[in-house]
Amino acid sequence: MGDSPDFPHLPVMTIGELRCETAARLRAVAGDLAAFEADRLLGHLMKCGPTELTLRAALSVTVSEEDQLARLIANRLTGRPLAYVLGHVEFYGLDLLCDSRALIPRPETEELVAVSLDRLPDPASVIRPLIVDVGTGSGNIALAIAQQRPDVRVIATDIDHGALSLAGENRRRLGFSGRVTLLAGRSLAMFRPAPFADLIVSNPPYVVPGDPNIDRSVIDFEPHVAVFAGPSGLEILFELLAEAQTLLKPGGWFVSEMGYDQGNNIRDFLLTRPAWAEPVIYRDLACIERILTVQRVC
Repeated sequence: MGDSPDFPHLPVMTIGELRCETAARLRAVAGDLAAFEADRLLGHLMKCGPTELTLRAALSVTVSEEDQLARLIANRLTGRPLAYVLGHVEFYGLDLLCDSRALIPRPETEELVAVSLDRLPDPASVIRPLIVDVGTGSGNIALAIAQQRPDVRVIATDIDHGALSLAGENRRRLGFSGRVTLLAGRSLAMFRPAPFADLIVSNPPYVVPGDPNIDRSVIDFEPHVAVFAGPSGLEILFELLAEAQTLLKPGGWFVSEMGYDQGNNIRDFLLTRPAWAEPVIYRDLACIERILTVQRVC
């Protein structure tokens, strides 16, 4: 028998090389965040963080791992948001399932959670607070509050059944099925009659359709029902405020995200309604007015 034929040797990439190549390929969709996104994709595949990727930079990857990463990159290059490509997102210390059934939880909404927690009665109080989260989406706000305050009860609502399904999956994964109730619907009218809530929180749709500042990926991939309101962007928020004033206990709080240019219109709206105290609006990390807080006084 003759000598065995020589087959061409396929080069094996190291984690470090693949890390650099992935960042270069993602630059078209991620820009300056390409290296960050490369680490997220590789970390997802290798089940480790950026530091571990650095420490393992000289190790080779398998052909199977390269193929899996190539599929993730191709998905991201369509413009699909990174959180949807990965299928999960971290929010307020929780690992949440994330897909196109609901809006992607964002860092500014973590600030909404922090402000809401500050408005709750002290944990040592004999009162067991009841919170209503309107438009819960993936359940991120409701579940984060429940995680931080084991003493509270939370009712989370959404008009979209797909979003409620996702919220239910996150609720089961995190073990909150006994403390977070999910209900279909947007209007708070279903809770009438009787003031009963200590806090109503919402990240409602507040974007005007056609707003040129909205990222293309939001328009193309995220659910419009969770993003866009009516012509002013304030229709749903004003509806919630009108309903909340009868459902909150006296002294209870309404906390909501809002658009960057909506503060003055919200203040004017509340000035005509004596049930509310003077609102306080907080700025986000970009110094943009983002979080409305207002207390029911009567």
